[in-house]
Amino acid sequence: MRSNSGIAGWIKNSFIDFPGTVSTVLFFSGCNLACPYCHNPAIVQGRSGQSVLLQEVLDFLSKRKGMIEGVVLSGGEPTIHETIVETANEIRSFGYKIKLDTNGMLPKKIQEIKPDYLALDVKTTPENYSAVLKATYTNVHERLVESISIVKAMKENAEIRITLAPKIVNDKVIEDIGAMIEGVKKAYLQPLQTNVEILDPVFSELEGISQGEVQCYRGSLQKFVEKCEIRYSKISIV
Repeated sequence: MRSNSGIAGWIKNSFIDFPGTVSTVLFFSGCNLACPYCHNPAIVQGRSGQSVLLQEVLDFLSKRKGMIEGVVLSGGEPTIHETIVETANEIRSFGYKIKLDTNGMLPKKIQEIKPDYLALDVKTTPENYSAVLKATYTNVHERLVESISIVKAMKENAEIRITLAPKIVNDKVIEDIGAMIEGVKKAYLQPLQTNVEILDPVFSELEGISQGEVQCYRGSLQKFVEKCEIRYSKISIV
């Protein structure tokens, strides 16, 4: 059993992170992006001070069959870890479903993990990823398109998430994202949370996107996807 799983945080019981499924949530350290509004900066920067053994998780899961149904692989960015596919397979061998939260920069890893449910975060338009999110990839557009195609193929078992952050999302960005995700079943707009620690504290001081703008963005996206909703409920933060 591997001693270093990359798991830097763990919420043992969640009713909100895996649609329709009672789950346990694993937060993997590090990320291949640096979104200024990230609400798990300690995890992303590797300063959480925690390290969870996979064996500890598996022991927990072996005792929770019938009470917990799924495991969420979140972060940070789970797909950057070389052992993530092996980790997913070990968890699945216990009979649990897997949900993957990812930024989609590593679509091949998504395919290898074969999640039962996929949540893909589309941050902004591809050309903005380098300047705004510090992406080091030269082919962000191709990577996103490939990941979005997986979401489309998974239909009801996948979703697109768009965080509504000032200076990063605007009318044009939403229209451009809409064109990219056309045909997706479910998209969720998530207004930026500023009541928690975020990677760039400056974003906590910015004026948020108004309710009126949020509704306009929803109207724009509804032209491209089957369902677009605004998700105000708080997601789990380790």
